[in-house]
Amino acid sequence: MCTVSWVHQPGGYHLLCNRDEKHTRGSALGPQVVERGGVRYIAPADADSGGTWITVNEFGIAACLLNRTSGTVASRSRGLLLRDLAWASPSDECLVRLRQMDLRPFAGFTLLVLEPDAAAKVAEWDGSRLVVDPAGDAHMPLTSSSYDAAGVRSARLNEFARHAGPRVDAAALYRFHTSHGKAPDAYSPCMHRADAETVSFSWVTVSRSEVRFLYSPAAPCRCSASEQRIMDRAA
Repeated sequence: MCTVSWVHQPGGYHLLCNRDEKHTRGSALGPQVVERGGVRYIAPADADSGGTWITVNEFGIAACLLNRTSGTVASRSRGLLLRDLAWASPSDECLVRLRQMDLRPFAGFTLLVLEPDAAAKVAEWDGSRLVVDPAGDAHMPLTSSSYDAAGVRSARLNEFARHAGPRVDAAALYRFHTSHGKAPDAYSPCMHRADAETVSFSWVTVSRSEVRFLYSPAAPCRCSASEQRIMDRAA
C-alpha cells in the first residue's frame, strides 16, 4: 500500500513516496548506500523480508514498487525484485532485466522506473502477464490499497488536484503527501486506519550533480524527514 508521485526537472526529478503498512509488520531500516555489480544505490530495507520498495542508484535511475491485488499466491516477497533491479542503468536495462525474470513467484505489483530527462515508465504485473507503459507520466500519482483500491485512488486523485492545481512542483507534491484531506483515514494520502497507517515517507531528489534521499521513519504528519543519504551522480 503506497502513494507515489514525481515531477521532472532539468537533469533529474523529485520522487516522493508514502509507504502504508499494517501495524503487524516490523519497522523498516532507514536508507543505506549499497554497492552491487560495481554500482552504488540507496535503499531502505523491509524488516520482514530484507527487500525494499524504493531505490535510486548513482546514475539517477530510481525504481519504486507498489503492491497490487491479484489471485496469485506469492512464494517470494515483491520487495526482493528491486534488489535485482537497483543497479541497472539506463532504465531500459532495468526493464529488460524485469522481462527476463521469472515473475510467477510474485504477487501482483506496479513498478515505476524513473531516469533523468526521460518519461517515466510504469510496469504492471497481474500475476500472469507483464505490461509496460513507456509513457508512464500519465499514471501520476500512483496509489495502492488493499482496503478499497478504487475508492482510495479516487479520493487521493481529488486531493492531488486540490494541492497541485495547474502547476505541479515539489512543494505541491509534499503538501499532497502530508495531507489528510477531510480526515486522517483510509482514503487520505497520509493514511491512518485502526490496523494500518503510513509508516514512512521517502523523498528522492536527482539533479545533474547528485542523488539525495530524504527519509522519515514515520508518517510525514508525525515526523519530518530526518535521515539523509547523498551520492555524487556517476557519469
